[in-house]
Amino acid sequence: MLGIQFINPTAASAGCRDYPESVTEACVAQNLAEAQAKQIADAAAQAAQRAAADQAAIDNANRDAADRAATQAADALLAPDDCSRSTNRFVQNCIDAAVERARLQNEARNAADVAATQAADAALAPDDCRRSTNRFVQSCMDAAVEKARAENEAKDLANVAATKAADSLLAPDDCNRSTNRFVQSCIDAAVEKARAENAAIQAEAQADEIARSVEFAKDYCSQPANKLDPQCVKLSAVEAVAEKLAPKAKASPSPSPKSSSKAKPTPSPKPSTSKK
Repeated sequence: MLGIQFINPTAASAGCRDYPESVTEACVAQNLAEAQAKQIADAAAQAAQRAAADQAAIDNANRDAADRAATQAADALLAPDDCSRSTNRFVQNCIDAAVERARLQNEARNAADVAATQAADAALAPDDCRRSTNRFVQSCMDAAVEKARAENEAKDLANVAATKAADSLLAPDDCNRSTNRFVQSCIDAAVEKARAENAAIQAEAQADEIARSVEFAKDYCSQPANKLDPQCVKLSAVEAVAEKLAPKAKASPSPSPKSSSKAKPTPSPKPSTSKK
């Protein structure tokens, strides 16, 4: 997990957090190194947060000063009694002018809405329920209620048919069937599945957090300015112990060449004696 040469991340991450492997010397050293790396990462993160907060305060102060300067520059270009000046924002005549301007804008908007509604109504028959004047007529209200009821009924029938079709493709004891939703064995299986998924997610999140902390601590302690940091010195000592206790992979002996059997020389055929 340390990402250093002496530790195998795949082998170390699984057993060293579980008993009884966690009490072995190698796992104790490894877990101590991980805890030390996380402590270094947390301290550096807190220092970075404090520095970021200080810088944010400075940036906010500079931004406020720039905004004030821009406002003062804009005010300098306007007449003293101009309501656009920031200093005239709460002067009574400027407040009255703003209220009157907003009232006129709202009246114009409402008049436009009324004209659009009247134009839409003029294109419809007098008894058409889509006319704004027929919105609260009882017959139109009944028609709207009946339409909504029919749509909901059709939607429910479609859902029931889809559920039955899906169930017909599954075995009678399949927990995915809608009829088995509240069967105890299926409930137990769902609970166990959720528990296993949550445990896996938590383990993965914990492993990722430790890995990030270790990597951050490695980068932090690798900088020359941080070599003498007490936390880094302690981390180096723990890493040395972990490296010493880590099991060494045995080199597989190379196969010795088999002694080849010497080929016996084939006797040359003797010449046959010709009969006289």
